[in-house]
Amino acid sequence: MISSYTLGIFPRSEELIEATRKHTSNLSSLFLKETKEYISLQKKAKLGYVSDPLLKWDDIFRPFAQLKSVKFAALNRIYEMNTFYRRLFFKNGVKGGGNIVKSNLAISLLPKNRTVCLPEPYTFADRHLSPKNKSKDEFVIELAKMLRKEALTLVKAGFKLIQIIGPSIAYNINKVDLDLVKEGLDILTRDVKAKTILHFYFGDVSKKIERLLDLPVSGLGFDPTSTPVASIKKYNFSEKSLAIGMVDSYMTKVENKKKCISEMNQIVSKTKPKDVFVTTNFDLEYIPKEFAQKKILVLGEIARGIKYV
Repeated sequence: MISSYTLGIFPRSEELIEATRKHTSNLSSLFLKETKEYISLQKKAKLGYVSDPLLKWDDIFRPFAQLKSVKFAALNRIYEMNTFYRRLFFKNGVKGGGNIVKSNLAISLLPKNRTVCLPEPYTFADRHLSPKNKSKDEFVIELAKMLRKEALTLVKAGFKLIQIIGPSIAYNINKVDLDLVKEGLDILTRDVKAKTILHFYFGDVSKKIERLLDLPVSGLGFDPTSTPVASIKKYNFSEKSLAIGMVDSYMTKVENKKKCISEMNQIVSKTKPKDVFVTTNFDLEYIPKEFAQKKILVLGEIARGIKYV
């Protein structure tokens, strides 16, 4: 099977950004208007899975500020990007969860072929604080239990594919405890009746792909600007789904459709994946809306041009 979807948060228009700063009276209607526009655009692009553009999410972790005993801590840089997020301080450990993500999605606007993203437990623990948890291992496990409740709720709400966002794995690949990553994912994905794709970006994971193939997820997603395509081609994905971020969220230049299709055909012929997905390499929010719209359309064209042999 060949399919497509976008990863993470979409960019707000200049009008919406300004309205958010001033908290204008029409702010809610603008959020709704642009959310509908992005969902319609994904349908027009004929993407295999359609997602909420998450325009109200300041970052992938922000909705979890609604959890019990969570306070805001200092701003922290988003890896090496020139943007920041607010760290979460779990004063009394990880409590609650199960309906946080669902309650922050425009589910009624989404079609049946819907997808959603969740942070991966190691990445979540790596980016935030919990003084009650005596070790990082303990924090990862507690977060994984909470995220599993979220995933089960999302499956009941009809989500067919869950994108698990794991940039900290890639960013820290030479020192990350992959056994701990595996333990957290085993908890998160247990009894979750949906495809689960673990996405790596902000780091080169080429030397660890063999270990990553052993992780308890349906498939793996790669950013070819960080992890060379040549390294991915060395492995057999017959037991895993393979997602490739052919659409680059680092730059405004729109992808050459023919070149991307040719590259994907080569990857598919070498790796023989169980399923093939074409995606963005990470969130489109880092480029202006007009370019994000063009990239969403070309994403669908790339997916439809791939030959699955």
